[in-house]
Amino acid sequence: MRFVLDESLPDGTTGTVWLGEGSWGPVAKDVYDYSVGGKNILKSWFNYRKRNPGGKKTSPLDDITVQTWPSEWTTEFTDLLTVLTRVVDLQEDQEKLLNEILAGPLVSRDDLSSGTTWPSTAAARKPDYSRLGDPGLF
Repeated sequence: MRFVLDESLPDGTTGTVWLGEGSWGPVAKDVYDYSVGGKNILKSWFNYRKRNPGGKKTSPLDDITVQTWPSEWTTEFTDLLTVLTRVVDLQEDQEKLLNEILAGPLVSRDDLSSGTTWPSTAAARKPDYSRLGDPGLF
């Protein structure tokens, strides 16, 4: 997988993602570079789907791989690019919202337990399976 910037665009932040013969674009560089916990999302997605997948080998089944690119992967990759584009587009709004929340008042445990939000007894903190129907399930 490779990313090629489109030199004809003045912003210098948009390009094309190439997977073998296939290409997707325009893709913002921020989308291509998007990572969570230090892992690049697109590269990680591709790494598990290439002919010799990356990742930890835990059994002989890990050696069974596809020999051709399934059409479903094209749809998956397009969907992933769409989701990451929307996430990147929302980052500024998310940062503003986080700052508003952090600037707001702190809610203490006492504030929560004064109403019905926080369970007041140990028994109230246990799951109530009676509302699930068949008591034999659990």
